[in-house]
Amino acid sequence: MVDKKADLAGPGIGNYTEVEKILPSDYKPLLPPKERMQALFEVKKY
Repeated sequence: MVDKKADLAGPGIGNYTEVEKILPSDYKPLLPPKERMQALFEVKKY
């Protein structure tokens, strides 16, 4: 199985260290994890 960290980082971003450099230090997601996954599922169905 492929390392999931590479998949979660998204296209063009290799790992979480690179993601941390891009996001602001005070970054807080708008949705909790469960709602975020439900929203992504709905978008993919569209």
